[in-house]
Formats: sequence, structure tokens, C-alpha cells
Amino acid sequence: MDDKDKEEAGKFAGLGLGALGGARLGSMIPIPIVGPFVGGVVGAAVGSEVGKRVGKAVINAGGAFMDTMKGDEPGAASADA
Repeated sequence: MDDKDKEEAGKFAGLGLGALGGARLGSMIPIPIVGPFVGGVVGAAVGSEVGKRVGKAVINAGGAFMDTMKGDEPGAASADA
């Protein structure tokens, strides 16, 4: 998975989480339908940008963790030794 794919994955995850969180916060606006809609749109925009930046780091960290657990990391002690 290259960096562009990682950014796209983070972008879509952030978009979804931002939209849901924004709609939840927007429901505090006392205008029915408008509050959650505006909150969802703003949350999706913010979540998408944050997801692009954070998603790549999270995917890289997860991959490094899994490599360490499998013993694929260079210089890692193997279970056979």
C-alpha cells in the first residue's frame, strides 16, 4: 500500500467519523434537521482533512506493530533462538 492509498483510506475513515460526530454535535443547534445537517457537513470536512494526515501514520504504525509481532522486523529476536 503506497502513501496515496493510505491517505485515501484515512480520508474516508475521517470523513465518516467526522460526519457522524458533527451531526451529533450539530443536533445541539435548536433548529430541527438543519443543526445535524450543518454539523455533519462541517464534521465531514474537518474529519476528511484530519484523516488524510493521521490515517497514514496510523496505518504505518499498525503495520510496524504487526511486523514486530510476526518477528519480521530486521534484527528482531526469533522464537527459534
